[in-house]
Amino acid sequence: MIPTRYQDYYGDETRWFIGRVVDINDPLQLGRLRLRIMGIHSENIIDIPDEGLPWAQTIIPVSEGGTNGLGINTGIQVNARVFGVFLDGTNSQLPLVLGSMPKLEDDSAGGRSTSQLARGTNTLTKTPDSVTGEPASPYAAVYPNNAVHATPSGHVIEIDDTEDAERIHIYHKSGTFIEMHPNGDVVTHHKNGFKTVTGNDKLHVTGNMEITVDGNLTMNVTGNVTETIGGNQATRVTGNIDIDGARIDLN
Repeated sequence: MIPTRYQDYYGDETRWFIGRVVDINDPLQLGRLRLRIMGIHSENIIDIPDEGLPWAQTIIPVSEGGTNGLGINTGIQVNARVFGVFLDGTNSQLPLVLGSMPKLEDDSAGGRSTSQLARGTNTLTKTPDSVTGEPASPYAAVYPNNAVHATPSGHVIEIDDTEDAERIHIYHKSGTFIEMHPNGDVVTHHKNGFKTVTGNDKLHVTGNMEITVDGNLTMNVTGNVTETIGGNQATRVTGNIDIDGARIDLN
C-alpha cells in the first residue's frame, strides 16, 4: 500500500500535456523550461503573464553526466512545442518535459522545425579561394540524411550522410569553417591563426606543396636549419633577403 502523501507522485493518476516554451533562462541554471501548457494556461498574457507560469524539469539523455557539474544544457528554444507529464498527477503543478515535438510554422515566424540545411537548401554562403584552387562546397543534402545542429547566434554543425555527398561541416558565425568533403578533401577558412606545439611537430606531404604569402614571411629559428633537396631547387624572390644581418636587395 502506497502512503497517501506519495500517491500523487506514483503514476497511477499520471496526466500528460503539450505545451509551448516561453522562457529558457532558468534562474537556477538547471535546464528547466517555463511553459504555457495547452488546456491549462490561457494564451492571453493578461490572464496569466509568462512570469506566473511554472518551471518544468527536463529529462536529459543517459549519455550526459547529470551530476556534479557534468553534462550539457538542453537545446530546446523558446516557442518549441514540448510533451511531458505532471509528476504530481491531477494536481498538475510539477511538469516534467520528456521531449520536443516537430511542428510546422509560418515562415515569417522562423520557418519549420527543421533547418533549411537539413531540408536541402544551403543557407551558408562561402566563396572558394581562387589562389589555392579551392573546390566549391559539395553540399547536396537530401532530407533526412543531414543531421544539423544550429544555434541561435548562427553557429552550425552538419553531419551529412547523403549518398555521394557525405560531409562533416563545422561553421562559425564569423565565416570561419572546416569542411570535410565526400572524397576526403578538407577545406578550412579562418581569420587570424595561432598554433602552438609544446613538443615536436612533423608534416609529411606525399604530393606537391605550394605556399602563397601575400604579405611578408618571417621565420625565427633558435636552433639549426637542415635542408635536404632530392631534386632541383628554384628560388624566386622579388623583395629583400636578410641573412645574418646582411641584406641582399633582389629588386
